[in-house]
Amino acid sequence: MLNAEMLSKFEAIGYIIEVLIAELLFLHAYKKRNLFWVRFPAAAVIAGIIASSITYPAASIAIYRFMFFFFLIALTVGVMLFCYKGNSFSIVSSCIAGVATQHIAFKLMTIISLIPSMSILLEISVIYRIIVEVLTMAVVYTIVYFMAARAQVPDRGSIRLNILSVIVVLICIGVNRLVADAKGLSNEVIVASSIYAILCCSFALSIQFYLHKWQQEKAESMVIKGLLSASEKQYEQWKEMVEFNNIQMHDLKHMLNHIEHFAGKEKTDIPDLSPIRESIESFAPIVRTGNDVIDVLLRNMGALCRQQGVRLNCVSFTDKLDKFDSMSLYFLFGNAIDNARAGAATVSDKEKRLVDVSLKQFGDSVIIHVWNYFEGDITFEDKLPVSKDLENGHGFGIKSIKVIVDKFGGAFKTQVEGDVFHLNIILPLT
Repeated sequence: MLNAEMLSKFEAIGYIIEVLIAELLFLHAYKKRNLFWVRFPAAAVIAGIIASSITYPAASIAIYRFMFFFFLIALTVGVMLFCYKGNSFSIVSSCIAGVATQHIAFKLMTIISLIPSMSILLEISVIYRIIVEVLTMAVVYTIVYFMAARAQVPDRGSIRLNILSVIVVLICIGVNRLVADAKGLSNEVIVASSIYAILCCSFALSIQFYLHKWQQEKAESMVIKGLLSASEKQYEQWKEMVEFNNIQMHDLKHMLNHIEHFAGKEKTDIPDLSPIRESIESFAPIVRTGNDVIDVLLRNMGALCRQQGVRLNCVSFTDKLDKFDSMSLYFLFGNAIDNARAGAATVSDKEKRLVDVSLKQFGDSVIIHVWNYFEGDITFEDKLPVSKDLENGHGFGIKSIKVIVDKFGGAFKTQVEGDVFHLNIILPLT
């Protein structure tokens, strides 16, 4: 790794290799450029040749070594930009996260080397030192991968938080580099500066990944609240429309009865009125759930599905839905059926343009099962299906359902079986 006085050729090459490996942890989800397996080794070799060809006297001022250190980082970033596609800033911030990971491993190795028993072992043979360094890096890299890098999503993140993270890492490494160049430091000072570096780099990674996730969840929560408010307004409109339609349908039925009665009495031939009756019956409630709000929703969802050539089947073996907050339940069903309708509407086989909803009571719980056919691939993130279209509230459907299910103290699960998508929800009645 980096020497306290100067970067030798082999140490510079070793540092670049360590950083490149760490950067790969955070770039695993990015799209590779054409001929990646030719580009990457070629670019890495060129970076190593450039780094090893630059030398300077051991007596050079610290700022020179400081700048050379950042030059090596820039070389590794250049390699990754040459090999991966995507937003350049996102790739750079991921690379800096890799640099922070390498620095954590390096400083942990520094602390280990100051332990008396380890110090003696490391001085016996270079082989022992290499083995300990490799093991230390392997442990740190593995922990960082599972805690942060594995969840990395290309081009997704807060630019401000990423910039803050990059600044923290670079300042931390820069200051530590200057401290490392100082002579005659006690072991206590070296340990303290190493712990400081580890904490700063860990904090930077937390900013880049965990704080961003918290910020994203907060923003999504606000969107979901807005959607819930919009659902309440939608329900009021639908309720008024249903009441109006009920009056109109009742009058139409009464009129048809009079027409048929008059035609029979006068023995007059009239056109077949059954299609009109079937059309009227389509406005009747699909199913009785025990919750008038949900009955209104299912009725109108049935009409929306028909407009898109999708059949909505619904059966209910419970009348206990009145036990739940109606608007929250309305929001849950609305999102579940909307997602299923959107998936079924894209199916080329018209016979499979189907959304099936079933409700049943099992003990002290209500089980809701919604399934539909779909075509194409479904992307999962944190075990939840997500949509790439996040405008106008799209992409928050399943997350919205999770919020409501959690509110009721229930549980839900999504799964794919062939070309069928299943949503299972359990809501406790007590």
